[in-house]
Amino acid sequence: MITHHNKDIINAIKTFSVKIAISSNWIDYIVAILYTFFLQALTGIPHPEYLEQANANALLVLLSEEVFAYPFWLQDLSHFPLFFIFTWLWARCIGPISSEFLKSTTCLLVVAIGYGIGNELMQFFIPNRFPSLGDLIMNLVGVLSSLLSHKYYCYRVIKRKRISS
Repeated sequence: MITHHNKDIINAIKTFSVKIAISSNWIDYIVAILYTFFLQALTGIPHPEYLEQANANALLVLLSEEVFAYPFWLQDLSHFPLFFIFTWLWARCIGPISSEFLKSTTCLLVVAIGYGIGNELMQFFIPNRFPSLGDLIMNLVGVLSSLLSHKYYCYRVIKRKRISS
């Protein structure tokens, strides 16, 4: 049974999908998709010790050593800019945050937060990795900060356009 709430969610997804379909700037989408793959690959790398035990390619072991060479607290902080950029790139795809795109923005917020949570939970399945509450918090702070920054940026751009015209 489809409730009124479910219809709102379906309409938000349709609005988001239509916005993607009619966008003239496919480069934004390509960059956002590629960055999403990069982020998933980066956060899915097992520890170097596991890769050495599994006789993995030396290049993969070297990459893993570089990723884990930083102190633990710095690795936690790195989640903020990673998810800030992730959300900003997808926010560019839906356009200026306004009342017209409020449903798309809400959809993006749900998807970005869901991705941040799912990204952490996925680490249950990666050998020698574990989800971290600190990482999750930094993921969510990056998502929320990016949306707020994007909203402010769009507000400033729209205000400048009104003043100049």
